[in-house]
Amino acid sequence: MARSRLAQLRNAKHWTLEEASEQIGVSVNTLSRWEHGTQRPHGYNLQRLCDAYGISELEVYEDKQSASNAPSDDLLAVYASGIAACQDLYYSGSSHQVEAILPLYTKQTSDLARHPSPLQIAAAKQASRAHRITCELATDREDFGTAQRAGQQALIYAELADDVNLQVAALISIANIAFHRRLSVAALHTFKQAVSLLDHRVTPLLKGRTYAGLAEVYAMRKDLQASMRAMGQAYEVYPMKPEDDPAYPYLRTSRYALYVFGDVQSRLFLGQPKEANNALIAMQKETNDPQVEPITRLDMLYYQADVQMQQNELEPSSAILTEAALLAKDLGSRLYFNKLALSYNQLQTAWPHEAAVVALEEVFQPW
Repeated sequence: MARSRLAQLRNAKHWTLEEASEQIGVSVNTLSRWEHGTQRPHGYNLQRLCDAYGISELEVYEDKQSASNAPSDDLLAVYASGIAACQDLYYSGSSHQVEAILPLYTKQTSDLARHPSPLQIAAAKQASRAHRITCELATDREDFGTAQRAGQQALIYAELADDVNLQVAALISIANIAFHRRLSVAALHTFKQAVSLLDHRVTPLLKGRTYAGLAEVYAMRKDLQASMRAMGQAYEVYPMKPEDDPAYPYLRTSRYALYVFGDVQSRLFLGQPKEANNALIAMQKETNDPQVEPITRLDMLYYQADVQMQQNELEPSSAILTEAALLAKDLGSRLYFNKLALSYNQLQTAWPHEAAVVALEEVFQPW
């Protein structure tokens, strides 16, 4: 970072070091180090610098005559690390932090991806990942319009990057929006679109997750044969160690998805609670994700409650619904809270006067 460039930006505003540092929100010493090239602004500080000077991040490192690719490489590496951190925060239950941080990385990687440069392809990959996290977050908030737009953007940038794995990942997220909205035709169409991309370039994890999703959509449509066929394909290709799959860092899908999304969910749609419970037991032998990832635990509790309800087990289902509803509120998941509320309504219909059901009324007050 050349001193002349940052000093030029400040002088163009007719600001002293003190005035510029106040506008940016950093100390005079920090700004001085930036101008002398002994330290670089990152993250929020970089964004504040750009806002104060009215420039893009690339312009911080470029002069008017030429641009060095090296600083841009550094920037993209920072963005990639930030996006990966956002994904970790999301799965650890810190979605509110992700909502505060992720838009910065989404905007900057998207801006880089839209302009031809040596970094365009790499930036497009990161933009696709960032938009996909946004899609997952918005789906969890039941902001389906935002989720759909983010999912489509994830797909567009994946296509720009010519990365078929990211394309499949984006389609899975888009299909899940339709699934949660009970739009089975749209979900089925999108999963079939993903299946059409499953060639030799696509990783086993993405193939397995696609077939598992297809199985649950067929089950939602009460197509037993098609669901069992897709479920068999999922079990056939799903890797034993998903964390070793190249797609795992951004898909973050373990064997849990195979058993629960593919098997448990399908069995419940098909009215087979005993088989669903067996799949839950098998899942717990293979992965501890529900114990370490709050959002996954919430998902598991939802299915456990459904299994107990289909087997007419009042007390266990009431207890599980209570735990799940409190966790949904804590995570800010309107999607799961409302799904759990529907399960509660079913309990009310079946056992309206039971003490365990009456006690749930306070838990499921409108939120």
